[in-house]
Amino acid sequence: MRNADDMTADEALRDEAVAWLVRVQSDLATAEDWAALTAWLEASEANLLAFEEAERLSAELTSRAGEIASGLKATTTPVIPLRPRVRRTLPAWAGLAAAAAVALVIGPVAWRSYQGTPTVYVTRPGETRDVALADGSHIRMDAASTLTVQLGWRERRVQMAEAQATFDVAKDKNRPFLISVGDQQVRVVGTEFNIRHFDGATRVTVRRGIVEVRQPALGTAPVARLVAGQSLSHVRGATRSVQTTVDPDRAFAWTEGRMVCEDETLGDMVAYLNRRYPVPIRVAPALAGQRFSGVLELGDQDLVAKRLAGYFRLTVHRTDGQIELR
Repeated sequence: MRNADDMTADEALRDEAVAWLVRVQSDLATAEDWAALTAWLEASEANLLAFEEAERLSAELTSRAGEIASGLKATTTPVIPLRPRVRRTLPAWAGLAAAAAVALVIGPVAWRSYQGTPTVYVTRPGETRDVALADGSHIRMDAASTLTVQLGWRERRVQMAEAQATFDVAKDKNRPFLISVGDQQVRVVGTEFNIRHFDGATRVTVRRGIVEVRQPALGTAPVARLVAGQSLSHVRGATRSVQTTVDPDRAFAWTEGRMVCEDETLGDMVAYLNRRYPVPIRVAPALAGQRFSGVLELGDQDLVAKRLAGYFRLTVHRTDGQIELR
């Protein structure tokens, strides 16, 4: 059984949550108020749950405003009380919640606006896509890629699933651009770079500006700070990443219809082509380990398959549903 102290603590937390809701929905709310709320929410799960409950209560009272108003209308029928009315004292948080419901009818909506409404962008195999974001940033998505974008008031966030994309980020020092990819996070203000993330392996290559890479499991300090002409390769779960000096144009070559390979295995090349094209290409495991360095021009899939077969001295066999290299 919960004691009185527990109940008092719960009520105090509810009061605080509703006070936060009132504060950030006020016409006088500032960016500093929202930042303070974010810090309070992140301080404990209990704070977050209390705030969500305050939002739910506000939303419910708003949705039932007509019903509540009609119930509060003065009755026209005379009423003779049979016993003296007992005055009940409501908890302080109930009054605050009612005030929040009346004055803050868009509480949940405004909070989502602060964080940014998630927008999912998807490309199918054989499809690329250019995305122009409202902040002036541009994303070029490779085939078979999925990104979720949120443009918030204080941060711009991207969740990168299996994908390859180039980013040309509009500079905004007050709203960093954060990309979650695998178990790492890429942080930029304004720059141009490419990220390739497939099968648990990530490679970040910078063409312009500075990119900071963090790995939350290893602490808050960056694991790398990349400048133009540098690349960072990482496998999910590993405690170390490999930083190298590269020609960044190689990482961007896919945007111009070229696949630049540097000691790539045939298996890895085929895996990429199967994202790029709709008809799957198959190769026997015994052949998949062969390696290639050079440039493969991308275009018509049949021509690509013939070029690839020529590099490895293989033959092409096409059936109804696939292309096989032997």
